[in-house]
Amino acid sequence: MNARAVAAWSFACLFVVLFTTNPAYKVLVLAAALSALAAGVGLARARGLLFGVALISAFALLLNFVSAHLGSTVLFSLPPEIPGLGGPYTLEALAYGASGGITIATAILAAAPLSLMLRTYEVMDALPASLSRTGAAIAASLNLVPTVATSFAEVGEAQRLRGWRPRGPRSWAEIVVPVVLTSVEGSIQLAESMEARGFGAGTRTSMAAAPPQRADRLLVTVSAVVVVGFVLARAWGLASDWAPYPTLSLPALDPWVCALCLLLFTPVLLWRSRD
Repeated sequence: MNARAVAAWSFACLFVVLFTTNPAYKVLVLAAALSALAAGVGLARARGLLFGVALISAFALLLNFVSAHLGSTVLFSLPPEIPGLGGPYTLEALAYGASGGITIATAILAAAPLSLMLRTYEVMDALPASLSRTGAAIAASLNLVPTVATSFAEVGEAQRLRGWRPRGPRSWAEIVVPVVLTSVEGSIQLAESMEARGFGAGTRTSMAAAPPQRADRLLVTVSAVVVVGFVLARAWGLASDWAPYPTLSLPALDPWVCALCLLLFTPVLLWRSRD
């Protein structure tokens, strides 16, 4: 699997979802990202990531629903005397919050293959030699999330074997503190390992990378078609935006833009789990 092909697909997904306010197109890209992740990683391995994405998206939805007292379709109201919470709660604010949650979820899932499907050296080798230090920083950052998740699971299991039981938010400090200390210790070990290997002392060397396969070239081509096609669709007024205020309305759909979003499902046919 070629890292540049994966990066091209992730960029295409991010480009579409970040440059439109139409939730219908965002849902299509979200479905493509979730399907690609299932094909390349497997939902069992990505279960923790999916749970975290669901929590973040739900928080984004609730934050807009509680804070944006706009729109004409009032679901219920709280007394305005309540600080921060008082006022009307509208269907439009709920819909806009859901759209924001979908955007966040899609962005995370689109970038997830770079961390879950590629090895650290594959990410670094995808960058030119002049960006070797940047590649090292990116690779270390991408490796942080799964490492912290593994540490969290291991510390939680060890604490439960010692008789620990969750007793509310305060009790989670008994999990969070060891995880943070473990992460700091791992960062120090990584820095010492890089120094021992002469990081930054000279020109980066690497093994000869495998040439891109036909599937990789196909994925890069499809990703480029999606980006260019979406830019043209925006220029021609086909990819229209959506605004829920002041009255909620259904988003407009264009078949050509939908077809571009469906092209993002290409990894489902090309990727296979490496586990």
